[in-house]
Amino acid sequence: MNINHQINFYYGNRQYSLVWQDLDPTIVNEVLFFLFNEISTKNKLNHMTFLDSNSQPIQNSLPHFIQSQNVYITNTNNPQMMNMVEEQEFQNLYQIHPNQLVIQKYKKMQKLESVNYQMQTIFNLNQQYREASQNIKDNTNMINQKQSIERSANTYPITKIKSTTNQPIHKRQTDFKSYTIEEVQLHNTQNDAWIVLQDNIYDVSYYIEKHPGGREQILRGVGMDATLLFFQHHPWINFHYILEKFQVGYLLK
Repeated sequence: MNINHQINFYYGNRQYSLVWQDLDPTIVNEVLFFLFNEISTKNKLNHMTFLDSNSQPIQNSLPHFIQSQNVYITNTNNPQMMNMVEEQEFQNLYQIHPNQLVIQKYKKMQKLESVNYQMQTIFNLNQQYREASQNIKDNTNMINQKQSIERSANTYPITKIKSTTNQPIHKRQTDFKSYTIEEVQLHNTQNDAWIVLQDNIYDVSYYIEKHPGGREQILRGVGMDATLLFFQHHPWINFHYILEKFQVGYLLK
């Protein structure tokens, strides 16, 4: 293809190059959104910072990226500059066309594979991610309000009444513990739903009714290690960024 625009992004030992010619900026921005989700998911980055070749921050916008041309991605929580080596071990070339995205993957300049996406597929995947993220934010706000009410209630004197039953009092876990898969399997109902994703355990009970794919789909993964199932349906999503507030522990192996 003829190229009149190119941006090179670098993270770790990977280079991601976007090339296109005379395209609507909306299309390029959607590919950028798709790319950043892929990078954040694979590297578990909750937030990203963009730097130019002089280690100066760059605004997350297409015009600034085009102006800089070479952009280095860092973790916002650990914003140290990446090693600016001459060649990265892995290179992904994103050829952006009006109706499709062609991704060619290389290792040490040797081609590994080529993947084609219809541009409408990219739009649909991005929209699903935005809806899932918004649902999580709405649910998180609800939980924060509930916790705020609980904290306020704790500031008032409470008359203790001795219980006549031996039913244990369940407290919210604040320190992460490790659980066996057998323990996770006990939490397999809609009101008590734990799910394992890449050895992290999340309590998704609050999220089931808001899952974009429907209640039945997310219930397929509760009480088990659903990592493979998750990535079969939405590999572009950074699940830890969305579910971090719901983490209750780690899987013991």
